[in-house]
Amino acid sequence: MRAAIALLIALCAAVPASAGGVATVGKQAPAFRLADLEGGPLTLQQFRGKPLYINVFASWCPPCRTELPRIVSAHDRFGDRVTFLGVDAQETSGVARRFAQEMKVGFPVALDRGQMAVSYGAAALPESVFIDRHGVVRAVVRGEITPAQLERNLTEIAS
Repeated sequence: MRAAIALLIALCAAVPASAGGVATVGKQAPAFRLADLEGGPLTLQQFRGKPLYINVFASWCPPCRTELPRIVSAHDRFGDRVTFLGVDAQETSGVARRFAQEMKVGFPVALDRGQMAVSYGAAALPESVFIDRHGVVRAVVRGEITPAQLERNLTEIAS
């Protein structure tokens, strides 16, 4: 039990934004192809021309559960200017759907089978990626995002 808790903490631990990963601030966002909860395709190209906020999470991750209500609230304030996308990391569509309903997520949720970890460097959960309307990564926050970080980065890409 102690080992499982230690593993859970390690997986959810904050990783400094400067640590590795392909999603690099100031560079074009890496392409992705994910499936939505109904199995339909979601690609980065679909979001071009509008700012995009991506939050990578999992239902079993305590920091993800802590930050998601503030992200849902931010969606209420910024959703007309910024597209929000939740990415559930390596869970089934049923688990992801139940978690999204429980957390009252009102924006699209995609399923990740490991691509975000590879192309975005999402090695720890949660992870937030802020992409401007030109497809350039403006910020990456690995680990639980603070209200101030969320507000500041959403304001930056929305303007």
